[in-house]
Amino acid sequence: MKKPLIVLAISSFFLVQGISLVQAQVLAQVPSEVPSKIKNIIDDFLGKPKPATPNYEGAQSRAMNLARQAAERTNGGLNNYRAESAMYGPANKAPFKDNGDGTLTFTFLGGFPAAPPSIQSVVTVALSGDRVTVDYNGPIRFTGR
Repeated sequence: MKKPLIVLAISSFFLVQGISLVQAQVLAQVPSEVPSKIKNIIDDFLGKPKPATPNYEGAQSRAMNLARQAAERTNGGLNNYRAESAMYGPANKAPFKDNGDGTLTFTFLGGFPAAPPSIQSVVTVALSGDRVTVDYNGPIRFTGR
């Protein structure tokens, strides 16, 4: 008589925690040194969510927009500043360098609207979009183009 009550109590605890008894048993039997591929298969079977794989092109486009917007803010807004046209087109045509660490560094020119460029901006953006750093914003030093 006591065994069914214990099983019921344990099952209730796991259900309250959002874990089924089957999931708890499987998790308890999987040692931490199991290769990640096998763990992924188990996670798929159990329905655990996977971290999102970033869409590189989408992340690149967002990073370009964030870099341009950072330069616009730094230079007083759109009434006082416009970035070069490459910063408004397709992201793969923008002047950037992939730093290989999940960040892109954009180096572009801009200035007063309808005037020749007079400002160079160097902005590093994390592909995740959570970090934007204006590395340089001042007179044109070197275009490298």
